[in-house]
Amino acid sequence: MRAAIIIIIIIIIIIITLCLISGQVLCFSVFGCTGGSVMFKCMYKSNDQHKEKYFCRNTDCTTGISTETQRQWVYNGRFNLYDDENSRFFTVFIRNLSREDDGEYTCGNKQKWSHDVTLVVNRNSSSCGTSVIRSARIGQTITFHCKYDHKFKTHTKVFYRLNVGPVHVLNSSQSSQSSEGKFILSDSQKDHFNVTIRDISTADSGVYLCGVERHESDDQPSETSITHITFIKEIHLNVQSQISSVQVEAYISKSVFIKCKFPQRFKGNKKFIQKDSSQKIPVDEQNQWVRHDKVHMYDDTSGGLLKVFISDLITADEATYRCGVNINNDEDLFTEIKLTVRQVDHFPASSKSAAVIGESVKLTCNYPEKHNETIKHICKENNEKICQNISSSEKKRFEFSDSTAGVFTVIISNVSWRDAGVYWCGAETKHKHVTSVSLTNKHELTLTLPPVVGREGDSAEIKCPYDAKYSKELKHLCKGKCFTPDAQNIIQSNGDYFISPTILIKDNTELNLFTVIMTELRAEDAGKYWCAVKGAFNLPIELMIVMKDVITHEASVGGSASISCKYIRNQNQGFFCRGDQPNICVRDGVRVSSNKRTNNVFSLTDETSAGVFTVNISNLRAEDSGKYWCAEENSGSFILTEVHLHVNGEMTSSDTKRETTQKTETSGSFCQKSLS
Repeated sequence: MRAAIIIIIIIIIIIITLCLISGQVLCFSVFGCTGGSVMFKCMYKSNDQHKEKYFCRNTDCTTGISTETQRQWVYNGRFNLYDDENSRFFTVFIRNLSREDDGEYTCGNKQKWSHDVTLVVNRNSSSCGTSVIRSARIGQTITFHCKYDHKFKTHTKVFYRLNVGPVHVLNSSQSSQSSEGKFILSDSQKDHFNVTIRDISTADSGVYLCGVERHESDDQPSETSITHITFIKEIHLNVQSQISSVQVEAYISKSVFIKCKFPQRFKGNKKFIQKDSSQKIPVDEQNQWVRHDKVHMYDDTSGGLLKVFISDLITADEATYRCGVNINNDEDLFTEIKLTVRQVDHFPASSKSAAVIGESVKLTCNYPEKHNETIKHICKENNEKICQNISSSEKKRFEFSDSTAGVFTVIISNVSWRDAGVYWCGAETKHKHVTSVSLTNKHELTLTLPPVVGREGDSAEIKCPYDAKYSKELKHLCKGKCFTPDAQNIIQSNGDYFISPTILIKDNTELNLFTVIMTELRAEDAGKYWCAVKGAFNLPIELMIVMKDVITHEASVGGSASISCKYIRNQNQGFFCRGDQPNICVRDGVRVSSNKRTNNVFSLTDETSAGVFTVNISNLRAEDSGKYWCAEENSGSFILTEVHLHVNGEMTSSDTKRETTQKTETSGSFCQKSLS
């Protein structure tokens, strides 16, 4: 036994000696690890370049590879060989090593020469033989982390790609690098190196290898030792054109607003929308709305956004859409949007609301209850019927609050003439790259100026605000909506008048306020007037006339009062209400009218033939004392008579007396208060 060991040692010594004295390397070792790969070169003489090359484990080469092909990779399972006839070597690449690959091999040609190769496969290294799958999107930058054994900290690190080659060197720690390069390799020189790939495209999909250059003896490499590469990590990179896929739910006859966000580097690239597998619809203009059938698109280059608005939805609009940007001639980056369009019966078709300029208005909005956690949204249609977000400067006047399940309200405060228009509200859903708004309620908001109250025989100011851009335009005041057949022109800002020379005007272009002063007011002046600039706006304002006469009535606690109100005009609707100011009484006061003749306190008897209506108040209390109004209405035109009711603490016979007096200083101050 001992003799046999001695004989083996002698044989090894002889082989090593022959390798060393041969003048070229006749035998060498290469190192790999289980799960990893290895690549090395076999040298040959220049006059042997056209002969068949091989790398085999046995004589019949059942394990290994052989070929006469040159300048082209040849494959045999995990074994690959490339013969470069001009370099005096051929390259062997073995992938996915296992412990069974450990052993002795021969590389050479079929006639003259060969090298003995010892392949050592290590299974104990935790930093070798790993394989990972990574995903990236077009345009992204991605970094790979490659860990190595500390003994290789001074070795050259390499980054290869399996290609038609099958391997192609991309970068090395020994090569000069630019921070703007496609592939950047940085070595910690401790236990890892990183590789960054910039501006990824679909062509970058594939398998990559991290490796270290090694020698037969890593401690003492010699001039004749063979350099080879041990690949320690394999990375499968999948490059996706699709950024994400989202589900968007909308409703028949309603609208949907979608914003797709792209990387900033593509903000100037051409965007597109695509429905199912149909042809792409390009957005040919930037920073303006472009329409294609019922789809409106806006390429917002400052935000890197593509905005899409689809209104009047029908079942046929349900589809899978691609919201995308063109990267180059052959590549697109897109988000997939699966739009479902459902029938919902409990959302009202539309509603109309009126608001007084300077006051507040409340809009009611419905949304599916499952959207409770989403953002409540309101937008306003522009001239192209596209619903756009409220500007940040205006949004502070919009207050959201939940009302009941599936309902929220929006209160717009300090309403201005610019707030007139069509609003949509609904639920907003945010994803990483897509924001969608399912619009469910349509509100048409009309505006009116605060009502003006004037007393018979006095004057009243009608103030018409306008935007500064209309300062040089001709302003109109009409009774009835201006520029319609039934409108009655009153006066224009150039001084032309149509009715009475007692009407005065003042156009303050600094305050953007057109003021009309009507003097010597009469009952027939009551009605709805309109401030207008042709083609720009037409705002209504109501002028209420308070008659000179004041009715005073006295009654006792527990008794009743009967108040007779005279019709000023024929065929009007009479009503009676309580309030300090007539405009507040008309709008918010408790009233009884010709249509509603009784409530808990009042009852009304209409004596049309006599030109009066009578109001009875029963079970009087001391707190019933106060100011009331006899009023009549005709098509939004109000004429009022002031009533003072005094309820005494003791029972007395009630008596009604009508006082016809000229307006006192007190009534004049009341008029000014109403105008403010």
